[in-house]
Amino acid sequence: MSADPTIQPRLVFLDPGRGKLLETNLAIGALFLVGVAVVSDVRSGRIPNWLTGGGLFAAVLFHACLKDWRGLDAALLGALAGGGVLFPFFLLRGIGAGDVKLLAAASAWVGIHRAGGMILATALAGGALAVGYAMVGGQLGSSFQRATQLIQFYLTGGILPRPDFDLHRSTSLRFPYSLAIATGTLYVVVSTSALIQR
Repeated sequence: MSADPTIQPRLVFLDPGRGKLLETNLAIGALFLVGVAVVSDVRSGRIPNWLTGGGLFAAVLFHACLKDWRGLDAALLGALAGGGVLFPFFLLRGIGAGDVKLLAAASAWVGIHRAGGMILATALAGGALAVGYAMVGGQLGSSFQRATQLIQFYLTGGILPRPDFDLHRSTSLRFPYSLAIATGTLYVVVSTSALIQR
């Protein structure tokens, strides 16, 4: 029995007709990127530019190859959404540039259609992590007092960087925000995997 020459072997990962599986695989790509970033962030407190830049480039390339122009749009808009949400906090010195670039790259991997859920899950995880780190560090009361002062400052003085608020000060509560981004990315992997099983 000879093989039919018209049937071409295809990798399911590269089959655009399998949209739900493709979304899950792209989300797994984002999770891999974020996992490497978490290791770097926890060890050194830094997320390297080659990782976020390379991750963003790979996401855009994968989307463009797998979904044509619609994929390119989805990746670029996802990156703008992810990076755009955190960028004001970077300007106010409330978050590091590596975290902004990491969320942009991870959002490019999942695309604009899944970026909103990932951003929301990341924000919720970030809030929970902040409270947890403050409790463990014995800074819960002072952190809430500081947050209240910041809110009052921004409501009365406008959205400007506050001179005495800087992440690089030793007294600032710091934790690897990449853990929150990893949680948001994991949420997308789990939610898209659940769609496959339906």
